[in-house]
Amino acid sequence: MSEQHPTLVTRAMTRRRMLQGTALAGVAAFLAACGTAAQSATPSAAPSEAASTAPSEAPSPSPAASATAKPSPAAELNFANWPLYIDQDSSNPPKSPTLDGFTKKYGTKVNYRESISANEDFFGTIRPALQAGQDTGWDLVVLTDWMAAKIIGLGWVETLDTANTPKFVANESDNLRNQPWDPDNNKRAPWQSGMTGLGFDAKVVGNQTATAAIWQPDPRWKGKVWLLNEMRDTIALTLLKLGKDPATATNADCDAAIAEIKKAVDGGIVRSFLGNDYKEQLIKGDLVLGFAWSGDIIQAQLERASLKFNIPSEGGMLWTDNMLIPKGAAHKYTAELMIDYVYDPEIAAQIAAYVQFVSPVKGCKEAIAKNADKSVAALAKNPLMFPDAATLAKTHIFKALSADEDKYFNDQFSTLQGN
Repeated sequence: MSEQHPTLVTRAMTRRRMLQGTALAGVAAFLAACGTAAQSATPSAAPSEAASTAPSEAPSPSPAASATAKPSPAAELNFANWPLYIDQDSSNPPKSPTLDGFTKKYGTKVNYRESISANEDFFGTIRPALQAGQDTGWDLVVLTDWMAAKIIGLGWVETLDTANTPKFVANESDNLRNQPWDPDNNKRAPWQSGMTGLGFDAKVVGNQTATAAIWQPDPRWKGKVWLLNEMRDTIALTLLKLGKDPATATNADCDAAIAEIKKAVDGGIVRSFLGNDYKEQLIKGDLVLGFAWSGDIIQAQLERASLKFNIPSEGGMLWTDNMLIPKGAAHKYTAELMIDYVYDPEIAAQIAAYVQFVSPVKGCKEAIAKNADKSVAALAKNPLMFPDAATLAKTHIFKALSADEDKYFNDQFSTLQGN
């Protein structure tokens, strides 16, 4: 490690991650990597009035002007993310070495808030301002691909001045570049990716490799099974169980998946539909088998070693969360500096070693591998953080639903859950 980048944070053995993921929408096959989905809690509010009215910076210069004049970093940066989705100092949480390092380098106070617990809920808090052409109060937000695509399509995201983000330009994983909904690769920067598959307690249920197990009334897990309350993940894995492709799903396919899920619910196999709170119940042993997000299981293993994650034989899902600068953000240039900062491979490694999802940054794996702490360096060999081609070949993407399809799928799924 260079002197500019402090030692990678060692994983806190008792840390409870609260992140969840959603399916990747409209993204080309994710063939090589370098990691949430919605839960129903209402997100916290935007930063206070004082924070959101910090001194503004000058507009970002054009690429031609960047060589001669750049604005100064703003005094503050307002950053909204999912819970526990950045590294923390295990001896002094919630302080973050990454955020502290950014402040030391640029003199910017980062008002970092864990304000996103559901894509739709958070979008609801910023939509009125975006519709009115006003600053949302946030300079940087992290949202899942399908929601990122939606906001970009509405024209409510700032275009990155890539002259200010050279590390992002150089180090973004090739397979995440130039998505159909961001063809010029200048509207969003991936934060982390992850996979959705089977999570289970192998000591109780054995090594489960097939989604079909969810529908078997085995006494080892009947009544102790959960499904995700994120529609795209649960519908997608069920479609794969039925031999259908989530990338081409129709309303009729949705109906078939709902009917299939209802069999497991009516049969008393499935106890509940959960967000990332499934992890706590899995650790306690109240649940033993269900649909899960890869990074959650990695962390849960620290407290219950018998917990495992498999991409099902029928197939699993991939998703990515992305950094976006909302239209009209007061501190666009400083947000671009933050994007560039976290695309330094050593900073990316610092984050990935803690959150343990799939980093989108080239060189992250190598930076982790050279860490002096052997427990951190060993993460470079973790296939859930750095999946190989064979693992990725078993994964799928969820189609970009039209507005009508999105309403139909969500309405059917909501009814299934009794909402």
